[in-house]
Formats: sequence, C-alpha cells, structure tokens
Amino acid sequence: MVILPDRRKSARNPSLDDALIRFDDLSLCCTVRDITEDGAAVWADQHSELPDQFTLIIPPSKTWLCHVVWRKGGWVGVKFRTE
Repeated sequence: MVILPDRRKSARNPSLDDALIRFDDLSLCCTVRDITEDGAAVWADQHSELPDQFTLIIPPSKTWLCHVVWRKGGWVGVKFRTE
C-alpha cells in the first residue's frame, strides 16, 4: 500500500455542512465534506450539471466563488477564488 503525501497548503477540517451551489439562475443542494482555507470537497447529486465555476453558499453567511479542480463520481473538489 502506497500512501501519498497530502498536498494541501492548509489543514483540512472535516465537515458535513448542507450548502447550495449557485450558477446562472439555478441553485443545487450539496454537502460540504471537507473544507480548508483554500477549497473544499463537495458532494452533489447533480454533479454532471455543474459548470467549472460557481458560487458555494453555506448558510447563514459563508459564500465563496469556486473553481472546480477535480471530479470523481458525485464528488467535486473546488478551489476558492480570491478576486
């Protein structure tokens, strides 16, 4: 068994937050599984409909512009954009 090094620049924080993915005029429900200062792993049932860029909202007040960096099954890895 080969264990690959963790390439994250900041510590991963486990999470099970319900969230929304928003793009165009659509909002999709999702679950944020892991989150760091720089990005997150998100489970979305309608992952095939997701564009490469969208807004991630964790109610009541956390919002990030995101760019997809990987996809695997229903999982999507995003990097938070700093614009």
